[in-house]
Amino acid sequence: MNNQRLGYQRLSEALIERGLVEAQAVQDALGIGSHGGVPFPEALVSANLVSDWELSNVVCQLYGLPFLPVEICEPHPDAAKGLDLEFLLENGIVPLSRHGQVLTLCMPAIVPAEILGCIAAESDLFVLPVVGTVNSNRRWLQNNYAPAATMSAPGSGDDSDWGSLFDEADAAVLSELEVIEPDPDDMDDMGILGGMDDDIPALDFDAADIEATSSPKETSKSTASLDLPPPPPRNTGDDDTIV
Repeated sequence: MNNQRLGYQRLSEALIERGLVEAQAVQDALGIGSHGGVPFPEALVSANLVSDWELSNVVCQLYGLPFLPVEICEPHPDAAKGLDLEFLLENGIVPLSRHGQVLTLCMPAIVPAEILGCIAAESDLFVLPVVGTVNSNRRWLQNNYAPAATMSAPGSGDDSDWGSLFDEADAAVLSELEVIEPDPDDMDDMGILGGMDDDIPALDFDAADIEATSSPKETSKSTASLDLPPPPPRNTGDDDTIV
């Protein structure tokens, strides 16, 4: 297998020739990848410029590669041994298997030859690429490699880890607490259940008594029955004349 012929330029030309993607859209997707963005195949699928399966089908026909996605061939756990997981995540590559010095890699439709060459040089293995799909590769990598590559321990700045520890501690404390039911006899002694003491007579007011003590008519009658002294003599203003 001559990996040097794998590249985005040939694929982009094939997509335009077959009328699957417009030329300007292809150039935009290529520009995103060249500036450190998402890879070209992922940009095409994410923007709905071409379907995931259709892109993989074009790659298989164009390069004569087998279609072997992760749904059909379950990746072996030892296939990624010694490989850079972050590099695999970045490029969407899933290691499928190892047979001697042959390492089978599932591409997200296509991966440039230089990327595959880097993996071969670092692992000292012969790389055999097969065609997968963008979405299935990305999903599998996120479920299997992303947690190991991004895992952080408590104290590394991830507050969610500390929050989970506190929640577990609170649950453990609450599980050890004993719920104590109050004793009705103790509550009765404290006067909680019985209310006020039964020996204290209730205050009973008669409405008639209240009206009698507050009525102004009754007050005027009692005042009129009193013997009042005569008023003092009134001075009319004439000298020494008192009326």
